[in-house]
Amino acid sequence: MKVIFLDIDGVLNSDEYLKKVKWLHIQGIESEIDINKIKLLKKAVDETKAKVVLTSSWRFTRKAQSLRNLLANYGIYVDLTPFINNKRGLEIKKWLSDNTNVEDYVIIDDEKFDSYDEELLSKLIKISNGNGYTFGEGLLSKDVDEIIKRLGRKLEFEKEEIER
Repeated sequence: MKVIFLDIDGVLNSDEYLKKVKWLHIQGIESEIDINKIKLLKKAVDETKAKVVLTSSWRFTRKAQSLRNLLANYGIYVDLTPFINNKRGLEIKKWLSDNTNVEDYVIIDDEKFDSYDEELLSKLIKISNGNGYTFGEGLLSKDVDEIIKRLGRKLEFEKEEIER
């Protein structure tokens, strides 16, 4: 199994989107999550057939179910890393130890965490941020290309082999 460990803020939203939302008076979860960023994530998921695992602090907020429902509307179903004292690196390692059938993974985040060891840092695709002050640009096409490059495309003949 291939896995995309996913942060939310700074990945599925951006400074530009949050400014736009104010002018358009968008309500609900869509006021915080850019549908175009979800579509980019969906492309990466479809191309690689990766499972998405939320690492974001969103996974334990009141918005978590709305987020999961929104992602599900686009065919993205997510698992969650466990909570270990806000140590994202330890949370990812624990999830990996509980799910031993992972062949490869990437971490999509706009931050590097102190709890990331060398292995996790080598798997990080760092999304541009606003130098720690804002959300930055969020997920871009070039980031999706990097996800696909690192995880590899799921080829059609592999799908046919599995179905036999």
